[in-house]
Amino acid sequence: MLHRKSSRNNLMFKALATSIMTAAVVIPVATENVQAAPVTKTTFKDVPKSHWAYESIKQVAEKGLVTGYKDGTYKPSAKVTRAEFAMFLSRVFDSSERTTASFSDVSNTHWANEAIQEGLALGFIKVEDFSNNKFDPNKPMTRGEMSRWLANGLAYTNPEYAKAIEEMADSSLTIIPIPEFYGGGVNKKDLPYIGVALGTGLLSGYEDFKFKPNGNTTRAEVATILIRFMDTMKKAPSDFTGLKELLEVAKTGTNILTISNFKKSKYGGYEDVLGKPHTYLNNTGVATIEHAIFVDTLGSKPKGIFKDMFFNEQSSDKVYLNDGIYAIYYEYKFKPSRDVSVQSVSNGSDMHFASNLLVDKNKIALFNLPSPKSTSKNEFMKGETYRYWAFNSALSGEMFGSETDDGSMFYYEPK
Repeated sequence: MLHRKSSRNNLMFKALATSIMTAAVVIPVATENVQAAPVTKTTFKDVPKSHWAYESIKQVAEKGLVTGYKDGTYKPSAKVTRAEFAMFLSRVFDSSERTTASFSDVSNTHWANEAIQEGLALGFIKVEDFSNNKFDPNKPMTRGEMSRWLANGLAYTNPEYAKAIEEMADSSLTIIPIPEFYGGGVNKKDLPYIGVALGTGLLSGYEDFKFKPNGNTTRAEVATILIRFMDTMKKAPSDFTGLKELLEVAKTGTNILTISNFKKSKYGGYEDVLGKPHTYLNNTGVATIEHAIFVDTLGSKPKGIFKDMFFNEQSSDKVYLNDGIYAIYYEYKFKPSRDVSVQSVSNGSDMHFASNLLVDKNKIALFNLPSPKSTSKNEFMKGETYRYWAFNSALSGEMFGSETDDGSMFYYEPK
C-alpha cells in the first residue's frame, strides 16, 4: 500500500515537473521583456483577412516560425530586430549545430542566444560583419543585412549560391539593377547579397525602384520573405532567370545568352571585345564596349531583371515592344579626338559601337545612369574620357556583331 502511494506520488511529481519544463520553453521573439503567445495561435486580432500579408502571417504562425504576443496581436507594422530575425531563421533551419563564438552584448541567458549561436554555426550570421564584437540584438534589421543573412543561408543549403555570391563580389563587371548602384547609398560589400535576393525574388525594390538597403523590414513583410525563402531553399541558382542574368553579366559583361534567343557564333562573343578599342571612321574618337545589357522586348511586356533599369514602357520605348527586336543597352567608354556630339560619333561608326539614341530620360534620372544630356550638342570634349549608356537594338531572327581594331569579334546568331 505504501509502495503504491509512493509510486502515485512519483507520477504526480513527474507530471508537475513536465508541466514546469513545458512552460519554461516559451520563447520571447520581440524583446527580452515581452512574452510571445503560444505557437498554436495562427490568427491575430490586428491582422484581419483583408490585410495584404494575412495568408503569409497565418502560414508562418502555423509553422511556428513567427509567433504573436500574449495579448493576441502580431504587430505587423513593427520593425524586425536582429535578434528576432536570428530566431526566425533558426526555426527555418531547425539545426542542432552551435558555435563557440559569441558577442559581448549577448549573454548565455539571452532569449535569442541559441538562435544566434545556430546562425553563427550555419554561417547566415558572420562575426566579421559586426564591429567591436557587438551584435546589437535589439537593433532593427536593415534590408542590406537581411539580404546578407538570406543569401548566406542559401549558401549553407547549396554551395552554388556561395559561388554566385563570390562571382558577383569579385567581378568588376557586376551590375545590380537598383538606383543605389550608381547613385550611392549602398555598401558595396552588400551588392552581391542584394543581387542574390533580387535575382531569386526574395526581396524586391519599391515603387520608385529603390532597394533602400538601409531601410527596415516589418513583421508583416518578414512573413512573406520567410515563405519565399523556404521555397527558394529547394531550388538552385540556375532555376532563377534573374539570377542567371546577373551572373552572366558578372562573367561576360552581357546577359544575352540568358534572356534572348541568340547564341554565340564561332567568331566570339562580347567577352572577347570588352574594353578593346574601336576607332571611328570619321576620326571623332575611340570607343570601347564595357557592357551590353539586353531586355526582351519581343512580347507586349518587357522581360528581364534589367528591364526596370533601362526600359520605360510608359514612354516612347513602348514602340519597340512586340516588334521582333531586342533592346540593347550599351555602356561605352569614349575618348574623343575633337569636340564632338553623340550624333556625329554615331554617323561615323559601326552601329554597335555608337548610338544616337539615349536611354529614356526618366530612367537616367531614377537610376543615376551616366548619359549625355543631348545628342546634337558637342558634349564630348577632346582630352576627356567618358563612360555613358546608350540605346541600341538587334533583330531577333538575324545574325549581328562587329569587331575591334585588333580584329577581335563578337557575332551572335539565332538559336
